[in-house]
Amino acid sequence: MSVFSKLILVATAASITAPSVTLGQASKPRVNNENPEKVKGQVKRIHPHALKLILTGKKKEAAEYLKKASAAKINPDHTRLLQDIIEGKKNAWQYDAKTWPWDRVLPNTSLKKDAPSDKFTIGFGGGSGYVPENERMWDTIGAIEPRALLLLGDNVYIDDPETPEMQRFHYYRRQSQPEWGKLAKAVPIYSIWDDHDFTTNDGWGGPDIEKPSWKRDVWEIYKENWDNPYYGGGKENPGCWFDFRIGNVHFIMIDGRYYRESPKDKSPSMLGPVQMKWLKKTLTDKPATFKVICTNVPMAPKVKPGSKDTWDGYSDERSAIYQFIADQKLPGVVILSADRHRSDAYKVDTEIEGMYPLFEFSSSRLTNQHVHKLIDHSLFGYNEKQSFGRVDFDLTVEDPTVKYTIINIDGKAIHDLTVKLSQLQFK
Repeated sequence: MSVFSKLILVATAASITAPSVTLGQASKPRVNNENPEKVKGQVKRIHPHALKLILTGKKKEAAEYLKKASAAKINPDHTRLLQDIIEGKKNAWQYDAKTWPWDRVLPNTSLKKDAPSDKFTIGFGGGSGYVPENERMWDTIGAIEPRALLLLGDNVYIDDPETPEMQRFHYYRRQSQPEWGKLAKAVPIYSIWDDHDFTTNDGWGGPDIEKPSWKRDVWEIYKENWDNPYYGGGKENPGCWFDFRIGNVHFIMIDGRYYRESPKDKSPSMLGPVQMKWLKKTLTDKPATFKVICTNVPMAPKVKPGSKDTWDGYSDERSAIYQFIADQKLPGVVILSADRHRSDAYKVDTEIEGMYPLFEFSSSRLTNQHVHKLIDHSLFGYNEKQSFGRVDFDLTVEDPTVKYTIINIDGKAIHDLTVKLSQLQFK
């Protein structure tokens, strides 16, 4: 055999035996704060960009940027905070909670434990980057006196998983906002994260617990700033999934980022095997009148056309969840979701014989300036102003109901839909 022929055989064998590329690995963070939009555009990114410049040793550039940004509707106290760091003031913020100059109010989920649980209201939503002129949204939510508020992701828009100082700045500036403080002192606030809180836009963490190394660190800082009953599987299996109950309504909050695999894979997982096992156990653990699955991205199909970032990119796993609900004949399941910068409602046909349609209520423009267009196949939608979802549960009537209402930042009710428990039964 000639040398050339041997080389061909070796090359062929290598191509056959070489391991395939693992598409489940984490995506590389694309830090938006390093390339901000116009200073008068996305207000939530102005101070973070200046802080990023400071942290990377570009204090002169940061000072010039802050002067340029002064015309935007930003918090002048935060500008002064950053200027003090640039100028080397002795009492400047040291990137920790102890030296943060304003009082912070953290969530307290022990509130309202004795409030009525057979007829109650919750608020929910996502998309709440820090925009001073829209922080009044927290007052609007407080005005309905909800039993709880569920934040379903993009809660503060960090977009920098490798820089703890950036993460703490985003949490602290929200926690020291008066409108937030008033609400957090009165209403239990629960949360899960989405891409802009955990990684960067449309990113995924991959199946490994410790890789990339920033994953666990982001989780630790997340725990410092929220008050959920528990956080995923604890130290052995970090994450933000958890569940809780208000009376006979069971809320199941899932983590769609920590273990998410690449949507380019053949059959990727969003939840990972440990969380999927937990989800199935939690769904069947104890009966409830309504079981509310809360997800960071929509489960309804084709609500982000051309994208695989929603459950459309994880359709096999979505189908498996639907099939499990059908196999167990679980009644009363409804979906709450976020991510899209609007509020809307969907009625989903799972195409499983005998299964009732799933109603999904979605809302994710609490304070954001940026907006997404409406979807034709939604039952209804709204994107003219910032909004949140109001959900009323009434278990006192013969046929219990769940009512979804879109409320805009001015407190105006826009659209509503009432679903009876009898509509959520297997044939």
